[in-house]
Amino acid sequence: MQSYEQARLAFAGLAAGESIRLCRGGAWSVTTSADRWVNADCRADMPCTVGAYTPNWANDESPRPWIERLTDNHGFALQDGGNADHEEGYVFEDLHVSSNQGETASSSGFLLQNDIDDVVIQRVTIEGFRIGVHLAGSNDCSGDPQCDGRNDRIVLRDALVESNRSFGWLGSSDGSQVLDSTFSNNGSMAVFDHNLYVSGVSNGMRISGNRLYRATLDSGGNCSAVSLVVHGKQSNLLIEGNDIEEDLGKVAPGCWGIAVDPGYTEAEGFTDVTIRGNRLHNVGRIAIGVASCQRCVIENNLIVQENATTDFDSIGIAAPDRSRAANDLPMDAITVRNNSTYFGPNAAGYGISLNEEGGAHLLVSNAIHYAGSGTFACFDVDLLPTRYLAMDYNLCFTPSTMGADWVRDTASLGEWQAATGFDIHSGSVDPGFIGPAASDLRPASMVSAMVDQGDPLYSSGADVSGHPRDAAPDIGAWEWVSTMSDLIFADGFDS
Repeated sequence: MQSYEQARLAFAGLAAGESIRLCRGGAWSVTTSADRWVNADCRADMPCTVGAYTPNWANDESPRPWIERLTDNHGFALQDGGNADHEEGYVFEDLHVSSNQGETASSSGFLLQNDIDDVVIQRVTIEGFRIGVHLAGSNDCSGDPQCDGRNDRIVLRDALVESNRSFGWLGSSDGSQVLDSTFSNNGSMAVFDHNLYVSGVSNGMRISGNRLYRATLDSGGNCSAVSLVVHGKQSNLLIEGNDIEEDLGKVAPGCWGIAVDPGYTEAEGFTDVTIRGNRLHNVGRIAIGVASCQRCVIENNLIVQENATTDFDSIGIAAPDRSRAANDLPMDAITVRNNSTYFGPNAAGYGISLNEEGGAHLLVSNAIHYAGSGTFACFDVDLLPTRYLAMDYNLCFTPSTMGADWVRDTASLGEWQAATGFDIHSGSVDPGFIGPAASDLRPASMVSAMVDQGDPLYSSGADVSGHPRDAAPDIGAWEWVSTMSDLIFADGFDS
C-alpha cells in the first residue's frame, strides 16, 4: 500500500489470515484525521496482519515503514465506533509510528478499546504520542453476545517505546504481556506519569525482559516518578527479569523502580504477585515497593544504589511502601527472599523494610552490603514475633560505619537475636559479592559467605538465572553452581 488511508480502508475488508504490507525504507506523513482500524472477520487463530515487506530497491536491514502523524490523532485506533462489538486477532509488526505534536499530544500510538482481544504488537517503535500503548475501556456492548467489554490477551513484544508525553504503556487486561521491550524517556508530570503503568483490573498479566530508563524527567533531567507502577486490582501478576535504571545523580525523591500499590480513591488490592529476577540500578528512593499485597513474593532481585541520598532515605525493598486507605486490601503473607543488594559509599537508608501489618511474612536468605558511613539499618521490621513466619539466614555487611543497625533502632544482630529469637543463622559478615561497586553481585567464590548458607526450607526454588537451588541453597540471588567459573569446573575444564 502506498498511503496510510488506502491501507486503513483495505484493512476493513481483509479476510481472516490476510495481511497489508508497507515497504521498508518508506515514510508516510499522515494528515487525515481518520485513524480507526477495525475488522470483524479477523480471528485469534487466523489474525490479520499489518507489517512490512522488502521492495527490490531496499533490503531487510532498511528502516521499518515510518508512519508520522502530523495531526493529533492516534497512530492506530483499534476501536469500533458507538456501542462496542467484539473483534479479535490483529498483528502489527515491523513499523515505526510517531507523532509530531510534542507537548500538546493527546493521542496514542496504539489505542485498544471496545473489546478487542488477541492483539500482537511487535518489533515496533512508538514515539511522540501522549501514550504509547493504551488499553482503554469499553462502551456498552449489550448488543453483541460475544462482547464482554474487555481487551484481553494483548501482547507488546520487542518494541521501542520512547519520548511519549505521559505513559509508554497504560492499562491492563487478562493474560496480556509486555515482553523484551525498551521504555525510555516516557512521562513529563512528576509522580503521575510513568514509563509503564499497569492500571485497572486484570488477572494473569506478565511483564518480562524489558528495559526501563529515564522515567518522567523533570526540567533538570532527573527521574521524578516510578518507572513501573501497578494500581487497581491485579492478581497473578508476574514482573520478572526487567532492567530498570537511572543515570547516577539524576534522581528526585519521587523516582522509584517498581511499585505495586494503591493510588486511587476506590478500593484496590493485589494478590499472588511475583516480582523476581529484576535488576534495579540507581532508581532513587525505593527500588521495589508493594502495599495492599497478599501472598506476594519478592525474590532473586539485584539492587544497586549508588546515589547520594542527602534529601531522602533510600530503601531497597519496602512492604508496605505507602499507607493504604481503609477500603484497600490489607497486606498479608509477604515473602522477601534471596535478594542481593548493594548500597554505595554515598547512599543511606534501609536494606529491607517489612512491617506494620499482616502475618506469616517470610524474610530469609537476603544479602546486603552497605559501603557507606551514614545512617543505615539493614532491616526495618516489627518487634512482633507473631508477624513473621521466619526471619533468618540473612547477611548484612556494614564495614564502614559503626552506627549501622541490624534492625532499625536495634543496634546489633546479637541484641535482635536475644530480643526476638530471629536471625539465629544470620550474620553481619561480607556476603562475598564479586564486584559490588561494578554491580556484579554474584558470589566471588565457592567460599563466599553466601554459598550454601541460605534457608534450607524457605529459599527460592531457583536462582536469578533459573538454575535450580540445591539442598543447601545460597543466600542472595545467585546460586554458586550457576556462576561461570563453577560451570567450567563442573564440566571438567581448566579455568
